[in-house]
Amino acid sequence: MANNPMSGHPKHSRGQQRAPRIGLYDIVVMAAISIVFGVLYLLWIFFGQFVQAMLGPVAWGILAGMWVLAPIICAYIIRKPGIALIAELIAAGTEVLAGSVNAGVVMLLGLTQGLGAELAFALFRYRNYRLPVLMLAGILGMFANFITIYFVYGYDHLSTLIVTFQLVAMLISGAVMGGWGGKAIADALGRTGVLNRFALGKELREESGNHGLS
Repeated sequence: MANNPMSGHPKHSRGQQRAPRIGLYDIVVMAAISIVFGVLYLLWIFFGQFVQAMLGPVAWGILAGMWVLAPIICAYIIRKPGIALIAELIAAGTEVLAGSVNAGVVMLLGLTQGLGAELAFALFRYRNYRLPVLMLAGILGMFANFITIYFVYGYDHLSTLIVTFQLVAMLISGAVMGGWGGKAIADALGRTGVLNRFALGKELREESGNHGLS
């Protein structure tokens, strides 16, 4: 049947694909994960402050990858545009509601870290969620974190050597703790069967079936 030019709803050609919409189940899972990590983020701040007081800012940088776990895990599971950013904003909002005294900075970091992680998935057009891309998301999220705190807290008064080592430590932490760690956590969660409605759950079932046949 021919398209009606007066209908205002032309059919999409086969070569055109709409971006997948975020559904209610996606929102529920994303919110649950992000809220849990929002509480953990607040607890991690106290631990990070203790480590920084004892060992300095470089040691704190090694722990910083924790703060990009929510967007990476949620994006890896749900695999839709915008998930990483929204997840990190939810986690940041939860951290504020849980008792963070720096609400403005926390929300700003949630925005910049979420955008950094989101950029990694956008670069691959939301079609690649393998480990290297997850690690890149952690790196970009931590780089965004570093730029934010550099200006917010005035890191220009620190020596160039210390700032450089801290940046390197944060990028490594983002890749390892955020990217690799996020994948490990999501895979472990997926193996329980609670993520069977998502692509990750299907991948893990197929992987398990292949191992069973070998």
